[in-house]
Amino acid sequence: MLFIANMTFSVVFAIGLAIAMSAAAIWTWFYHDSKHRDLDSWIAYGFSRDTLRHVLIYYRSMGISMLVFYILFAVNCLMLQSDGHQVFVNAQGLPVHGGPIATAFFALDLVLRGGFFDIMEHFELSVTAVYMNRSIRWFVLYAFVFRIFYGLTLIRIAVSFVWIWARLRRTRNKQVGDGKTG
Repeated sequence: MLFIANMTFSVVFAIGLAIAMSAAAIWTWFYHDSKHRDLDSWIAYGFSRDTLRHVLIYYRSMGISMLVFYILFAVNCLMLQSDGHQVFVNAQGLPVHGGPIATAFFALDLVLRGGFFDIMEHFELSVTAVYMNRSIRWFVLYAFVFRIFYGLTLIRIAVSFVWIWARLRRTRNKQVGDGKTG
């Protein structure tokens, strides 16, 4: 308990946000299959408006959670800096202070790295001038959780949309083959 008492609010907030992102990623990864079953029944049984509405609410909630975690992560990076944590460095490895725009671009860079996986790493692409201070291990892990949250969520969304498109196309082709289209 003494360990937590010595932490600043921004560090406690970072820990809580990392736990929340991990829980949201796990929930999305495993709960997503039930939404696929809903989509399957929607496609197979006449494109019910109610089922489609529930599925769209689910995707909207995923998008909102991604936006909320992005904003909270960027704000928390600013809070960490204001508490004296040197979380950013420049290209030469010297500590720098990132303002709101630089911090937002740093978070966007992590989002893109989560979405495009190793493409950005392999080609050394970046959208930010500030980099993670790798000597602060807990911040590296925190940024990793943020990046993985986006990676897992975007994988699920991409696979889902490809699956939906293929299922709709197969159903449409079957209906055209049966002569059921108007």
